Amino acid sequence: MSKKMEKVFVHSSQFPEQVYRDYLAGFSSKQINHKFHYDSVKQSQKWLKIHEKYSPSRNNEDCIYAYKKCFEKARKLLGDNRHIQLIGLGSGGGTKDNLFVSYLSQKHLTYYPLDVSMSLSLISAQKVGMSFPDVSIQPIVCDLLHAGDLMYHIDQEQEPSVRIITFFGMIPNFYPGEILPILSNFLQQEDILLFSANLAPGNDYGKGIETILPQYNNDLTKDWLITVLTDVGVNPDDGIIKFEIEPDQEYPDVHRITAYFELKRDVSFKLDRNLIQWQVGERVCLFFSYRYTTPMIQNVLNHYQIDVLASVEAANQEEEVYLCRKRILRDKY
Repeated sequence: MSKKMEKVFVHSSQFPEQVYRDYLAGFSSKQINHKFHYDSVKQSQKWLKIHEKYSPSRNNEDCIYAYKKCFEKARKLLGDNRHIQLIGLGSGGGTKDNLFVSYLSQKHLTYYPLDVSMSLSLISAQKVGMSFPDVSIQPIVCDLLHAGDLMYHIDQEQEPSVRIITFFGMIPNFYPGEILPILSNFLQQEDILLFSANLAPGNDYGKGIETILPQYNNDLTKDWLITVLTDVGVNPDDGIIKFEIEPDQEYPDVHRITAYFELKRDVSFKLDRNLIQWQVGERVCLFFSYRYTTPMIQNVLNHYQIDVLASVEAANQEEEVYLCRKRILRDKY
């Protein structure tokens, strides 16, 4: 029998007042916060279609094998620990977390599927719940960039356990200097971090990024990205979506694919009492996705005291899964 009610925790980072501030700031600065591409059920479903069609982890058996190998390494690292908290940061559709839970079936497990979208958080919760009815599940709606106290609140919910944090497919959509300090602060000494990064395939970094550009520059993705603009009354014909490859400011060796809405005419609209005015020729940043190499990942993690214990690269070289722990900092005498 399906559940008729689901208890969902909503962190203050996704309370209406904070959400509206982020929403207004994005349109005012012409830098749309990624979370507003997942805000509605319509947007979540559009994203899931893109994920099904273009994600290597959904369409490439070698990529799935890389996840399985890293999950096996994580299970061995856990040893005899019986009480586990699995915290899925950016759980999305829950497919990868669901697969990982199958490796933890002999453990006493509490699963926290966390996403900025309530729809996606519930999809993840229901997927794991249907596969593993004995797992305790608590969905959370949260914006990681405004949730430094997240782990404190989670720890209040149950007795101390070994924590596993998953961060699958998320790091490409954050500026490294914003998300990695937060991720590092979330981690305690015995916690395990599992995350994946999108790679530029091949030995030539620049050519590798160009090779995977069609995974972004396509009609499905454009239709998904334009939704946040059409929902406020912007006409798709007011501009054109263009994709560019550009470097990060803090880590210039690391490049991202960025989607801009380039205006062909002046645009103005109101958000409540706030008038938003864009001019012809200006560009609105809709989305970006970083592409890494494993040495790049190790370099940026090292800055935030996160060590890679093991990693498994997919055969197509487009994705790698990393098993990590927080570095133990010893006092100097």
